[in-house]
Amino acid sequence: MPAREEPDLLRAIERGDIAPIYCLHGPERFLIDRTVAALQRKILGAAKDSTGLNCELFDLKEVALVEVLAAARTLPMFAKQRLVIARGLEQVKADGLEPLTGYVAHPNPSTCLVLLAEKVDGRLRAFLALRKAGYLHEFARLKDRELGPFIAREAKTRGMTIDSDAAEALANAAGPDLGRLMQALEQLEIYVGKAGRISRAQVEELVPESRERSVFELTKAIGTGDARRALYLVTNMLANREPPLRIQAMLLRQLRQTWRAKELAAANLPRAEMAAAVGLPPFFLDDVLIPARRMSVAALRRSFERLYQADRAFKSSRVDPEVQLTRLVRQLAEEAGPRR
Repeated sequence: MPAREEPDLLRAIERGDIAPIYCLHGPERFLIDRTVAALQRKILGAAKDSTGLNCELFDLKEVALVEVLAAARTLPMFAKQRLVIARGLEQVKADGLEPLTGYVAHPNPSTCLVLLAEKVDGRLRAFLALRKAGYLHEFARLKDRELGPFIAREAKTRGMTIDSDAAEALANAAGPDLGRLMQALEQLEIYVGKAGRISRAQVEELVPESRERSVFELTKAIGTGDARRALYLVTNMLANREPPLRIQAMLLRQLRQTWRAKELAAANLPRAEMAAAVGLPPFFLDDVLIPARRMSVAALRRSFERLYQADRAFKSSRVDPEVQLTRLVRQLAEEAGPRR
C-alpha cells in the first residue's frame, strides 16, 4: 500500500465505512497492526479485549482456512457486527485458498474478516478476486523519500508541526523501523507539548542514535581494520530492520566521501571548506577523515571493487543478502587492516 493510501483506509474505518473483508499483507508490520487495532476499536468498542462472542482469532498454521470462513459466516450475538482475524495466510497452499474465492463473491455483511499475510501470490485466483473486489491491501516498506512526509502527517495528527529538516533528521534517527520512529515521535511530543513545534535541534538532542551515525561508525571501523567492531555494527543495523541493499548503498556513498576527503586533505584544504566539499556538517568531518587517513588509495580502490561486486551479487545470487553483507563487511575490514 502506498504511504498516501494508509491514512485514507484508517479514515474510512473511523467513520464506520468498514468492508466485509480485509486482506492485509506486506513487510510493514507497524501499519498492518495499526489498521487491525482501528478495526478492533470500531467494531468491538469497549469489548475490544474480549475474544468471546463476537471476536475470534485464528492462526492458519494450526487451523484450515475453511474453519475460518465458517466462523466468518456465523451471525453476531447481541451486536451488529463481529470480527474474525486470521494470521498466516501465506501458509495456505493454492488448493486450500479456493474456498476463499467463493467467500469473496458472497461475504457475510455482518462479519469483518481480516486476513493477514507476510506476502501473497497475486497470480492465484483467490488474491485476484480479493484485488478486484478492493479487499487486498499491500503495506510495502516505506521508501526513504516517503519517511519525511509520513512523519509530518503523524506529527499533524498529534497536533504538532515539525520542520522539514527535523523530519529528515528523525527519519535518519529511526531508520525504516516505524515502531521505533513512532516511539521517538512520542518522546518529542512529551518534550514540546501539544501543539508544539519540533526542530532539528530537538530531534538531535532527544534521538541521538541514527542510521547516519551507524554507517559513519561502520565505515570508521572498516577503515581502521576493526573487523570485530564492524561486524557488531552491521549485525545491529540488520537487527534494526535496515535492508542489506540500503546498508550497501550507504557504505558506497560513505566510501565516496572518504575518498573525496582523502584528496582534499592532501590538498591541505581548510576543514570548513573540506566539510562543504564532501557534503557533511563540520562536526561529522572526522568520521570520514579518520578512515581516509588510515586507508591507502589502493585499499579504497579494492573496497570500491568489493562493493560493486556485492551489488551485483545481491541482485543475482540466491545466497541470503544478510549473509552476503556480513561477509562483505568482514572482507572490507580485514583488507583495510594493515596500512597499504
